[in-house]
Amino acid sequence: MNFKTGAPSGQDVLRELRRCKVKNLVTVPDWVQIPLHYAAQQPDSNVRIINCCTEDEAFMLAAGLHVGGERSAIVVQNQGLYAGLNALRGIGLDAAIPLVMLIGQFGREPDNFGSPTKNSRRRIVRLLEPLLEALAIPYWKVESGDQLSVVARAYETANKNQAPAAIIFDRNMTWDQ
Repeated sequence: MNFKTGAPSGQDVLRELRRCKVKNLVTVPDWVQIPLHYAAQQPDSNVRIINCCTEDEAFMLAAGLHVGGERSAIVVQNQGLYAGLNALRGIGLDAAIPLVMLIGQFGREPDNFGSPTKNSRRRIVRLLEPLLEALAIPYWKVESGDQLSVVARAYETANKNQAPAAIIFDRNMTWDQ
C-alpha cells in the first residue's frame, strides 16, 4: 500500500472499503467525508450510494442490507451519530447487527489537531469518543492515509462481535488530484 501520510483521500478510503467487500455507502451526506462521496459517485466505483434523510434510516437500511447478505458502510458526521443513537442502540447493539460506521469529526478545530479530541473546545467533538466508549463500541481514529488498515480491522471486529464498530475521521478527507 502506498498511502499518503497526510489526510486520506476519498479514493484511498473507497479502495479500502472495496478490499473489505463493501457494496454500499449508506449515508446522510457528511462534510468531512465529501471526497469519499464523490469517489463513490464515479461510474467505476462499484459501490452504490444510498442517501438517507435521517441517521435512523441509515442504520436501519444498513441492517437490512446486512440481513440480505450485502456489506455496507454507514457514513455520517459526529452530530448524525448523536441524532441516530436510538436506532444504533436498537439495531446495532440490541439486535446484534455488525454495523461499521465511518464518522466524520465535524467541527474539530485545526488548532486541536495533534491533541486528544476530548480536549476540544467544542462539545460536538469532545463527546464522540466517550459516547462510543460508554456504548462499548470499539473505534479507531484516522488522521492520515497510512492509518487506513483500520478499515479491515473494524469489519473483522464488527463481524466477530456481532456488534457495531466505528472509524473516526478526525480531519477532512482530501481530494484526489
